Amino acid sequence: MGLVRISLLALSMMLWMATFTSRAWAGKNDLQLLNLCPSAASILKVPECSWVQRGSDGSITGSVMPDAQGRADFRSLMSELGVVLAPRIPSVAETGGIKGFQLSLDLGLTEISNNQRYWNGVEGVSATNPNGGPRPDPMLTTIGAFVRKGIWLPVPTMELGFGAVHLLDSHLTSWQGYMKVAIHEGFHDWALPSFALRLGIGYLTGTDQVSMTTTSVDLLVSKGFALLKTAQIEPFAGWSWISIFAHSGLINATPSCGANQPVGSNPGDSSCANFSFPDQDAITRFRLFVGFRLKFSVVFFAAQYDVFFADSSRYAGSDSAKDQSATQNALSLSAGLGF
Repeated sequence: MGLVRISLLALSMMLWMATFTSRAWAGKNDLQLLNLCPSAASILKVPECSWVQRGSDGSITGSVMPDAQGRADFRSLMSELGVVLAPRIPSVAETGGIKGFQLSLDLGLTEISNNQRYWNGVEGVSATNPNGGPRPDPMLTTIGAFVRKGIWLPVPTMELGFGAVHLLDSHLTSWQGYMKVAIHEGFHDWALPSFALRLGIGYLTGTDQVSMTTTSVDLLVSKGFALLKTAQIEPFAGWSWISIFAHSGLINATPSCGANQPVGSNPGDSSCANFSFPDQDAITRFRLFVGFRLKFSVVFFAAQYDVFFADSSRYAGSDSAKDQSATQNALSLSAGLGF
């Protein structure tokens, strides 16, 4: 019952953290996908999305369709943002065992291509002056909290985890879970390391502009060594296959309409229109990572360095809507208690 109470308390703290940080630090990193459409003065003499086509009387003459550059920018932004919020729990290959239980707080720093045009699609960038105004930071910061528990099944030792990762200066929170199966638990007196397979999933909340689900398949290897007879240090490394599934929500292409005026996508709407980016194939990113865990009694600290390799995939059948994301580097720090 003690572990159950601790788990419930930890989950309550994570929910509070996600709610508090969303209110306290919401801002420039929230999505504003309308910014991916170049702003232009319309016949109505107000700035609006240049994909909106109007007749001489100001009425909309057709559906609003993102051009090839816009589709490529959307895919590229989702690719790099998906990496920022992808499951990447700093952890060794060994599980905590059937009775194992862990609580941790995590800090992540992830590199982005902040000066590329696809990062115009956030709140902190000026829609009318995207190149001369403020830009996102070159490193985005996330904070997270996780609960992990070893379980018994008629398979090798298994560990389940649940947590949340929040992007600072935004409402964006990725709710994550994972399952780790120990392929081999290494013997500390032998040179043979531990091997494990980990499956992770994250679901993004905090925005209605996009729905995003991120999955990961990780292969881990680690080996523990005694340190000064009072602690243990365990280097680890691994490889991951990350899939990002992003679907655009409905975006108002004519913000001058105001909140009380109708917004539609039909040519019959006289002055207002909205649009969404076409559905796309999954974005695939691969990463390599190395790190270590230092444990003293029930207290542990872990650090992990990641390299997410650039993607060059395209929308299905499109020669121009290409993922332009760059290779991204990341650093993850984790501290907690393991019983």
